[in-house]
Amino acid sequence: MTTSLLDIRDFTLDIDTFDGAVHVLKKINLTVRRGETLGIVGESGSGKTVLVRSMMGIGPKRSRIMDGRIVFDGTDLSTLDNAGWAKIRGVRISMIFQDPMTYLNPLFTVGKQISDVIAAHHRATGKPKAGKTARRARAEGLLSQVGINDPTRVFDQYPHQLSGGMRQRVLIAMALTGEPDLLIADEPTTALDVTVQAQVLELINDLVRTLRLTVIMISHDVGAIAKVAERCAVMYKGEIVEQGLTKDILRNPSHEYTQRLLAAVPEIDEVAGVHSLLECEDPAPFESETSPAKPLLTAVDLRKTYGLMGGGTVKAVDGVSLSVMPGEVLGIVGESGSGKSTVARMLLRLIEPTCGEIVFDGSSITGLAGEALRRKRRDMQLVFQNPHSALNGRHTVGDAIGEPLRIQTAMRGRDIDKRVEELLDTVQLPKAFKYRYPHELSGGQKQRVCIARAVALHPKLLVLDEPTSALDVSVQAQVLTFLEELRGELNLTYVFISHNLAVIRQICDRTIVMKRGVVVEEGLTDAIFDRPQHEYTQALLASGRQTSRAALL
Repeated sequence: MTTSLLDIRDFTLDIDTFDGAVHVLKKINLTVRRGETLGIVGESGSGKTVLVRSMMGIGPKRSRIMDGRIVFDGTDLSTLDNAGWAKIRGVRISMIFQDPMTYLNPLFTVGKQISDVIAAHHRATGKPKAGKTARRARAEGLLSQVGINDPTRVFDQYPHQLSGGMRQRVLIAMALTGEPDLLIADEPTTALDVTVQAQVLELINDLVRTLRLTVIMISHDVGAIAKVAERCAVMYKGEIVEQGLTKDILRNPSHEYTQRLLAAVPEIDEVAGVHSLLECEDPAPFESETSPAKPLLTAVDLRKTYGLMGGGTVKAVDGVSLSVMPGEVLGIVGESGSGKSTVARMLLRLIEPTCGEIVFDGSSITGLAGEALRRKRRDMQLVFQNPHSALNGRHTVGDAIGEPLRIQTAMRGRDIDKRVEELLDTVQLPKAFKYRYPHELSGGQKQRVCIARAVALHPKLLVLDEPTSALDVSVQAQVLTFLEELRGELNLTYVFISHNLAVIRQICDRTIVMKRGVVVEEGLTDAIFDRPQHEYTQALLASGRQTSRAALL
């Protein structure tokens, strides 16, 4: 525990951009001791991911080391050639990436991908070649080790057949194939609901204990860091502004940025909505002063059934009915696999309901197709959960935001450029970002681009599917404030889907709680949070309070 495994000394990194050199990392000094778990926390764009990717030799293109070095177990990593990196990358230093669906190939089964990694490690390290049967046995053993109960079945499945939590476990299993000394976890719980997040964090703790791993965990989630890391480093604008024992930093932060970061952690028991049960024991249903009696959106008895490859069916959504008044924010909350995203896509007719009816703005859209549906969709927009896959990597940010304007309006040329710049300013991104590509942005910046694209056409309804799951707490607060301001300015109506209960309480007027495709509880948000009736809602709230500001401090 006392010897260091990783030493970073005065590490400074620049990236060449169209606007000149950007100082991404500035004089980083960090030591990681054997057997410890170090947390690195900071907002999007602070340099967390660039730092750990530099440890793996997969830093950004056009990057230049200006000063300093990274030493791993006595080896200066900057001196390694390709053959040297092959013996370290993925073998002695391994990484769990942020988004499983981006790093798992959808064309191959989970088992083949893990087996291929095992074979690659054997070639790189000179180990005897393992046969197909041996690789399968090793892969199934790893899947079992990361808590997958039926590794034989999962081995033959494709990534899209697994839940988000299961895919994250597969990535962890893949990272363990080389029996690494150092495991880097880059935002391993992003977009996971509170219960699955707790399971993944506990898995990481178990692996540290059983395999004696050294772990660097990166997150914008202060609660996740607090659960696994003994020591913590806080990054801001490419610098480490504070480091020390996690408990000391959480209880007595010395740097102004750390204090702001902790203050921005949402509190699940803070009443931020327009309703208060202290003032009204039996509040009336939501009704805006300016809205008519008719709802903007109504769904009646929505059902979605999928056929299974081996025969039989599964009910993803089973009889969901809801209505949303103009100007209202309706929250939908539940665990992964509860049917939240399926409902969102059915509301917008991105997937067809097995049965049920959807009425938008006074007319049924259940049977609409072709041009009629395209015109209606101008008033209904979706912000996808995963900003990494929602943006085309070959298109610039400006192209992505301007695409709906080119398709749905007569705007062209400079008019589109001007509108794109206005939208970038609205979501608090520099205008120069319109020339950048998605891979040049952080996760949080990509999500803000997706929001800018969604509001480009001034829609009446915005369906937001986990819009803040990839954002750090400070940027999350900014985006939520922006969404509330935009709602007032444009009289927008939101359907807001999230597993983050504190976010739901902050922004939603009414809330629906879903479990296994069924609505188990619904009502005014404050009523749901202060007096939950269903045991599932009570369990969700109990899990959410474990990572609240009060629990951290």
